[in-house]
Amino acid sequence: MKIIFIHGMNQQNYTAHSLKEHWLKVFKLGLKQLHCRVNLRDLHIHMPFYGDLMTKYQLSNQLDLNTLLPKSFNFHLPVHLHQQQSTPKEHTPFVPQLPLSPDQPAENLSERLYLTSQLVKDRVLKEMVILLNSFPKLHESLIQQFLIETYMYLSNPDFMHEVHQRILKQMHDDEDCIVVAHSLGSVIAFHLLSDPAYHFSVQRFVTLASPLSFRVIQSKLPIPIERPKCLNGDWYNFYSKDDFLTAFPLSEAPFDFTPPIINQEIFTFANQPHEIVGYLQHHEVIKAIIEPFQ
Repeated sequence: MKIIFIHGMNQQNYTAHSLKEHWLKVFKLGLKQLHCRVNLRDLHIHMPFYGDLMTKYQLSNQLDLNTLLPKSFNFHLPVHLHQQQSTPKEHTPFVPQLPLSPDQPAENLSERLYLTSQLVKDRVLKEMVILLNSFPKLHESLIQQFLIETYMYLSNPDFMHEVHQRILKQMHDDEDCIVVAHSLGSVIAFHLLSDPAYHFSVQRFVTLASPLSFRVIQSKLPIPIERPKCLNGDWYNFYSKDDFLTAFPLSEAPFDFTPPIINQEIFTFANQPHEIVGYLQHHEVIKAIIEPFQ
């Protein structure tokens, strides 16, 4: 059995190698905190890469959330946090350690003020996204303007086909696997696993920061929306309460499956609530991924 990692959008500054190294670094940190004695080679981890397709199509994501917020939210980063964020992606950025508790105090006043401002920003954006979910047409126009890669996947058959071909090189019919998908990757994975043309053998499906709960995303999925027949085990869906891009669990129709999706709310980093760096090292996520191997 092997693990398939499927990444999300906005990864074009990475190479296939550097992105996999980044994910493995985050994953190893989570394993270490959980005191898991697991040999990564025994997990047979594979990671298809499609981030370079944005360059091929001469496109770039234009998301700048600060343009949607009052200027008062543009709080200056403490020096050490600024250095972490500004590290070039292609050199595998520094991975901060997720605290064992969301209530762990910040080290100093500057960091506490910064984190408070980030939490306020997260709450404002989350409320905005919840509102947008009631207006799918407006939501779609914002996705088209700001989240180009997501829009390309949902609306461009050629782009979608190329993404799928990258993943199908790593996934084969009747080969046992665990699929771990982040953000847009969860939409791609669900789309592929639901395709009756393939006969995958998925023993567990783990989605992180999934936008599948949004109506505008659901409107682009094949109908009917059903639990993938190739999924032989549980579906775990992890979402952060501060993650404004994944504001809902997957529990309401059309995702009220039987057996139900196991939704778990976790915490990530207030200044990076949607990023893989917070999700993939969380102890509950680690447990869900490695449990089938134990």
